[in-house]
Amino acid sequence: MKKILLFFLCFTSVPAFSEQACEYDNIVRELRANCGGINAELQRIKKFGIANVAITGVGTAAATGAVVAGIKKKDFDKEAAKLAAQLKNKQMSDQDFIKFMYSVARYREQKKDFDDMCNLKHHYEKKAKQLGNVRTGLMAGNTATAVAGTVISAKNKNDSKTIQEKIQQCLDTINNNQQKIGQSMVDCDAEQYKKLRAVVSSCRSLSTENMEKVQKRNQVSAIVSGVNIGTGLAGTITSAVANKNEYDKKTKNLNTAANVLAGTSAVASGVSTAFNATTLKAINNNLKASENCEGALDRL
Repeated sequence: MKKILLFFLCFTSVPAFSEQACEYDNIVRELRANCGGINAELQRIKKFGIANVAITGVGTAAATGAVVAGIKKKDFDKEAAKLAAQLKNKQMSDQDFIKFMYSVARYREQKKDFDDMCNLKHHYEKKAKQLGNVRTGLMAGNTATAVAGTVISAKNKNDSKTIQEKIQQCLDTINNNQQKIGQSMVDCDAEQYKKLRAVVSSCRSLSTENMEKVQKRNQVSAIVSGVNIGTGLAGTITSAVANKNEYDKKTKNLNTAANVLAGTSAVASGVSTAFNATTLKAINNNLKASENCEGALDRL
């Protein structure tokens, strides 16, 4: 009777020691669904980030060039105004004309001096006009780059948030499957377990903090570029108006205002460029991890 009972107990205990089913395929499906594609998304926003650095860099150069042109224009305007004042004082009265007629040689000298001053004045006015047009064009160019920079920064901010959520989803999937992956060491073959561990090791290096940095820096860049749009547009209009008037106190004030706005735009554009460059650094920090993660997923 005891032998029969012992046999029965042994028989009923067999399933407890039988090998569980390997869940390798199920784990692989989840990992691929939630960890795949991150690298491609990062590569895409990196391209936009590089473009933004280039665009805002051009804007910085344009705004800086506008400042230089504005300063040179101011100098030419001053010289033209000085000559205009001298020419006004050199207008010959009838009495002076009669005196000059008594000395033709002397008159010719005075006339040549007068003509030379007129030509030089026209030269200064022409140069000032040209530089005013250059400043207006550069300010318009800077404004265009600021608009493009604002659009790209806003887009990258939103895209980086999506990538951050995807990275978090990947990390959550790894954590949720941690027990199953550990169990696969027993239930599955050694090569399958090794591949799963490689995915865990590689994909866990992905950082949501880096993507938070990308979001914040793109937000700052978008705000600063927005300021640049305002100063750039105002500077473009002011520069154009200032270049249409004769050189007087009003024009002088407009030129000064245009130069100040150009300087403000140059600073704003420079800040945007700097933030866009640090954004690329934050993206690159995740790119290597995502490449390793994708590689491990491809080997599953």
